[in-house]
Amino acid sequence: MIDSAATALQRAADASWFPLDLDVPARSFSFARLDVEALERSTFMDTRLDAAIAQVEAVQADALAAMPAPAAPPAWLLHTSFCGSTLLARALHVPPHQVALKEPLVLRRLGDARHAGRSLGDLCELSARLLSRPWSPGGGVLVKATHAALNVAPDLLAAIPASRAVVLTSSLDDFLVSNLKKSAETQAKIPALAERALQAGTLHLRLPSQAMQPPDLLCAAALQWAGQRDLVMALATRFGEARVRVVDFDALLASPVEVAVACSRWLQLPASEADITARASEVSSRNAKAVSVSYGAGQRAQEAQLVLDRYADAISRARDWANRYLQPALETRLPMTAVEHWT
Repeated sequence: MIDSAATALQRAADASWFPLDLDVPARSFSFARLDVEALERSTFMDTRLDAAIAQVEAVQADALAAMPAPAAPPAWLLHTSFCGSTLLARALHVPPHQVALKEPLVLRRLGDARHAGRSLGDLCELSARLLSRPWSPGGGVLVKATHAALNVAPDLLAAIPASRAVVLTSSLDDFLVSNLKKSAETQAKIPALAERALQAGTLHLRLPSQAMQPPDLLCAAALQWAGQRDLVMALATRFGEARVRVVDFDALLASPVEVAVACSRWLQLPASEADITARASEVSSRNAKAVSVSYGAGQRAQEAQLVLDRYADAISRARDWANRYLQPALETRLPMTAVEHWT
């Protein structure tokens, strides 16, 4: 345990002294040294972090209270489930100009604590400042949060008023297909994730009773989709297009380079268009979660069509159920502006 605020603040000046974890009730961060290569190797920076950790040091949040706000605001990448956020994060990871932090565990801890009804105090602001530290002089930072942190996304944006967020989402059909492609273990989490999304927002107050009793797992997935979409709508409404832009997964799949360039520019990240173009071209031909495997939009479309053909009746039933019980309560369409028109 580091018991000196001066020592903690001195070390916190270096982004490579990274907050691996957060104990919300104890208000204690766990720090360790990471190199920038670990950011590239790690698909996610949570319990699946791909790094050799030599030493972990605990620091009380109060010891970091005087940490200054970042010289440059972070760029936030928020998302609903299964919509290409890891691909976009990889496309925007261009060290030393800018780095992408993919789902740091501290944000999951904050989301879990909020879901459990715990008070977060200043922990969202402290976490946002810690994650915003540049990894090189003048470098930018993109922070991709887990979808389970959508419930604290407003706090994160409010913590650093100059920060902006891109939010990725997908259509209902694409979400249903993505869930059908997942393992039984992942599918078993759908009811809990639906409940989590609903608890974080107000959609449940507008839904009919039938919506709260989905007849099967695919309908439960539709309920999760609706709950997350409602959270995105609330975020976009609160902060407006000056700070939040919503992108559909189909747009990213159709034009990964153009979307990556537009997002980097609008998020005010420092890498050049040429650097983003080269990086996005490279990563869009790979599986974002297994980069040694070739993968692209064409293969994904073929896989999706196989699922659509095999489960056509189940998908149709879930779509009809959602149209009857969920869509009327969503009230309005998400504000999506094609990236070529972003200013």
